[in-house]
Amino acid sequence: MTKRRIGICSFVVILLAAAGTLVAQSNPFAGTWKLNVAKSKYVPGPARQSATRTWDEKGMVMVNGTNAAGKSSSYGYTVTGDGKEYSTMGAIPNTADKLTSKKIGADTIEVNFTKAGKHVETATFKVSPDGKTLTIHAKGATDAGPFDNTQVWEKQ
Repeated sequence: MTKRRIGICSFVVILLAAAGTLVAQSNPFAGTWKLNVAKSKYVPGPARQSATRTWDEKGMVMVNGTNAAGKSSSYGYTVTGDGKEYSTMGAIPNTADKLTSKKIGADTIEVNFTKAGKHVETATFKVSPDGKTLTIHAKGATDAGPFDNTQVWEKQ
């Protein structure tokens, strides 16, 4: 009887661990991503020196890095794909203060950033089929002028 209980408990623990792994994989954006500056394109530029993006299962995104001038920067926002408006945090490069996001596929999300109610950027976030690359195509305009950037991030 004791061996049977141990067997059942072991099975339940393994089942729960497997379920946890499946849940963790339910959001292809979740994880830690490192910017590949060489594969990225910033128009008009210049490109940032480095960045790491951490995306949790609930859609909280934090980006830490070094800008083109060598200054550290940190910012964050929530990307859920639910169409609701969320506030940004920190020094977002295009100085946005709000965003909305919508899923346009299992591995693609479109995000619209605004500043004081004015649209400043549309960004498309797309994870590669193998889940190892996140490409962000961001297009918009700030006080400095228009931009059209493609960032390539690699899963860590």
